[in-house]
Amino acid sequence: MTGAMYAAIGGLKTHMSNLNVIGNNIANVNTFGYKAGRMTFKESLYTTSRAGSNGGATAGGNNPSQIGYGCSVGSIDLNMSPSTYAPTGRGLDVYMDGEGFYMFGNKDDVIQDAGDLTKLNLSRVGDLWIDPDGYICNHQGAVLFGFARVQNPNYDPSKGESGDNPKTIVSSQLTPLRVPLSAARPTEENGGLVPGDATANPPTEDVLRWEEGEPVYPVLGAATEEGYHLNNYVDPDTTKDGTGVYDYANQGGGTGGGTTTTGIGYNTSLQAVAKNQDPLTSETMKALHVQLKSVSVEKNGAITGLAPNGDTVVLGYIAVANVDSSDGVTHIDGPYYKAMGGAGKIRVSALNGVLENAYLSNQDAKDDQGNDLDLNPANAILNDKDIELINRGLEASSTDVANEFTEMIKTQRGYQANTRIITVTDSMLEELVNMKR
Repeated sequence: MTGAMYAAIGGLKTHMSNLNVIGNNIANVNTFGYKAGRMTFKESLYTTSRAGSNGGATAGGNNPSQIGYGCSVGSIDLNMSPSTYAPTGRGLDVYMDGEGFYMFGNKDDVIQDAGDLTKLNLSRVGDLWIDPDGYICNHQGAVLFGFARVQNPNYDPSKGESGDNPKTIVSSQLTPLRVPLSAARPTEENGGLVPGDATANPPTEDVLRWEEGEPVYPVLGAATEEGYHLNNYVDPDTTKDGTGVYDYANQGGGTGGGTTTTGIGYNTSLQAVAKNQDPLTSETMKALHVQLKSVSVEKNGAITGLAPNGDTVVLGYIAVANVDSSDGVTHIDGPYYKAMGGAGKIRVSALNGVLENAYLSNQDAKDDQGNDLDLNPANAILNDKDIELINRGLEASSTDVANEFTEMIKTQRGYQANTRIITVTDSMLEELVNMKR
């Protein structure tokens, strides 16, 4: 066969690959979060029949003479630019207005530093819901990662809650987001009921230290050798027979005003408590979570809801991942991407001042003397003010049907032209064979 035949065959294969890309784009025209692909062509091999020369003192030069052998696939790229907002009406459907990714993983994934971020899958689809264990999941069963609210280890209950003495703070550990647990009915045994003294003058009444069903947030565990303070649901210093009763005075070195004040027990019938620094999974934490109403997502990523006692519960904040080259992420399955070769490193952001000057896993940026510690800059949490999250909607597919149909016509005509080369070459070879007759 001649070179023209091989070139045309290469053209047919390449145009068919382009048609596959176009077909996939059109098939996903209504797929939320889909990023359209684009294929580019590149020239194939060349043979040189005459080399070029620069010329001499008396003769001029000449250009090289080369013949190409068709084309091949140059690249297949994803356009990761944000697409348009598609309203759905669901409070936990979230649209990301800006560049970045949600992070999803398993309930037992423990993320301590930037090196662990590759365990998580990246996605642009925020179709969230609360599973029966209270975790914030997508509809593929993966758990959403973010920054949870935890009990303030330095909270002084004797002073009351205020801006300078909050009951809860935002942990900088990247963790599966979960609805807080539900406080148990206060009793003498769990420390929630202080009996009154009828014989006193004047008599004293019973005192409840918490209300049944009140939200119970995780606590910060003791620092590890690397300086991490990880979230868990049990006080690392004080636990009463596995009932999950907390001691505010001993949470991470807090003072509690100098007195021991028992915290809130959670409502559980199985009395299975996560050990210090164990991942918060349904296997290690068999407890009832607060049944929230009117759950929604704020612009800064806060997931809020109303508890049965009327409290507004902020269970955590959605974290956003960015990579060095968002167009270089690898599409693995469904709505998920991985930051593999071509994407660079992953950096984690909190939105609109939620965590400023913070490092992953609650690492202390300064020592006891106030000196700056030499921490890994990759563990720093960025403060992204350009991204907003909008609930009650998802990101529409980036497929442009008009553009895809135009590309389909061009591909079809290119395919036809290459078939014509094959038929013409075949006719010429037929004439050559018939010369013997």
